[in-house]
Amino acid sequence: MQIDQLILGKYRLLEFLNSGGFSSVFRAREEMTNREVAIKALAKTAYPASRMKFLLTEFQAMSKIWGHRNIVSIHTVEPGEGDYVAWIVMEYVEGKSLHDLMQEGALSLTDTLNIGLDICRGLKEAHAHKIMHRDIKPQNILLTTEKEAKVADFSIARIFGETTEFAETMAGTRRYMAPEQHYGAYDYRADLYSTALILYQAVTGRFPFSGENKEIDKKKAAGEIEEIHRCPEVLRNFLQKALHRQLQERHQSATEMYEELDRIRQDEYVKQASQLINASVTSSNSRLIEALERYRKTFRLSLPDAERMNQNLFFQRRQKEEGIKREKLATELQRHYTLAARYIESQDYPSALSELHRASRLSIDDQGVTKTVDNLFKKLSTASAMLPANPSVEEIAALIQKLPDNEGAVLRSWLEYPRSVPEEVTDVTPIQPRIRVSGSYRLVIEEASPEFLLDQVHSDIQYPHEQEALRIFRQIQIYEQQGRARQCHTLYRKLGRFYQKQANNFVKKDDLELVANCYTRARFAYTVADKQRLARRNAKKGGVYYTRLARQFELQRSWEEAGKSYILAGYNHGYANMPSLVEESHRMATVCYFNAAESAHLSGELQTAYDFYMLILAIGEKMSAPTKMVSEAQKLMSEIPVEH
Repeated sequence: MQIDQLILGKYRLLEFLNSGGFSSVFRAREEMTNREVAIKALAKTAYPASRMKFLLTEFQAMSKIWGHRNIVSIHTVEPGEGDYVAWIVMEYVEGKSLHDLMQEGALSLTDTLNIGLDICRGLKEAHAHKIMHRDIKPQNILLTTEKEAKVADFSIARIFGETTEFAETMAGTRRYMAPEQHYGAYDYRADLYSTALILYQAVTGRFPFSGENKEIDKKKAAGEIEEIHRCPEVLRNFLQKALHRQLQERHQSATEMYEELDRIRQDEYVKQASQLINASVTSSNSRLIEALERYRKTFRLSLPDAERMNQNLFFQRRQKEEGIKREKLATELQRHYTLAARYIESQDYPSALSELHRASRLSIDDQGVTKTVDNLFKKLSTASAMLPANPSVEEIAALIQKLPDNEGAVLRSWLEYPRSVPEEVTDVTPIQPRIRVSGSYRLVIEEASPEFLLDQVHSDIQYPHEQEALRIFRQIQIYEQQGRARQCHTLYRKLGRFYQKQANNFVKKDDLELVANCYTRARFAYTVADKQRLARRNAKKGGVYYTRLARQFELQRSWEEAGKSYILAGYNHGYANMPSLVEESHRMATVCYFNAAESAHLSGELQTAYDFYMLILAIGEKMSAPTKMVSEAQKLMSEIPVEH
């Protein structure tokens, strides 16, 4: 075929692109629309009657996945003439193949991730239509000018029927085949193995297995990936899994591979965006916004996803800044209070008042309140200056003589008036908070023994797995009555293992409440069994899942449930000796309970509001630095009338 030749009266050949064993590919222009296309000319000599089934396979495969953004589309198939059996008119991809790009050197991590995600998208679409490509290699990955990857050449694809999903013939390019392709009975996962090979090659600039074909085949079968340290650290685990010699240890679907690559991509974006945000002065800086937008486009993240991650990073920075401020404030307050205590010991009360005044100013943001406090301390300073630390009767009398006549008369009248001591009021009954816990499986009593707690939680059977746990626990109780301590410890360990296993099962179902509940019960059982390391490990996991559950309730605006979950998280973190997480759990609990209290208060449910305020104060007593919610709760409580 000649360049500038007109085919079928509507396609003009512009450029020869490449050729293979079965076809030649040209860039052409569709005369009627002026659209550029690629034309694959299939030679008659390469497609005798016995090979026509492969040609029909490609047509059928491409018709099922027409128009996907990461698969090269076929516009039409035209009957051939002369030396050609057919012409396939395809989308023209104006860019290089991945093979051509890799000849220029190793790709960046970002480009590798984006190309890998594009390939996985294309394979997800193909596999969903029961089409296996069978020849994924760099030459068959075409890149647009924006480096968006498109999977090309489905000429040896396998279309699975209703009765089989395994190929039995060896097909593909040997270098990029999965180990099982040499022996038959392989499936879609072979495409994923090939994808991992080209991603390793793209990011390192070399193939993961050296040698000739037979030597490469042996290394693949043995899983001997060479020089994995050449890969960026974030990709090593991914590639070791994707190129594992055992089929069951690899990614089991294109969706699974896509999701892991996407997680790595998001982690990398967060890492780089975090550095930018932490180095910036404000979140509204125009240069920062422009830089984050450039990063978003580089990583090809959607705007909602990038904004969500950015908001989390800004929140974390604010939390860190607030934490630093709190630490500085606590240090400064401690200094003033220590000095005040020393001055009081030496009976230097004016200096003590001065230190307390400085401490008070540090803790107050409101200017009006600051002014009031300044006036109070001014009056206290004046009063303390008038009277010595231990005034004598003569000194008090001298001060009284200095009073104006009218004030002196008032004082004398007060001194002469007989005063009765008020009787103690005994009939005042304040509102008693009624904190309700829904379901004994949510009950955690901080001071109670783990044996008591296990007895409580097993008194309310709600789920099938609790029947087996109750059976074990009843046997424990029998042994306890018989004084068989060793058997009790053995069964408590068994109960701990049982709940730990149940927690792992519920993790797969994403049932956060049951996961957290089971880890906490495992902690109780291991504690009684004197397995402290296991108890702390399960407490740590229980804290993590109760925190996740609390955040889920927050999104649902279920403030009371969120508060309870944070308290339960705090108990577990406390047992795991993680004080910073305990403080954070308590802080978030006060926020959630305050939201619940405020809602009840506004609705006129004063008893409920009062109960929550009391709970906030109780939590505040456990905190090293009580939150603003604690002081606000104390103030709002005073507005609620208490029945006498």
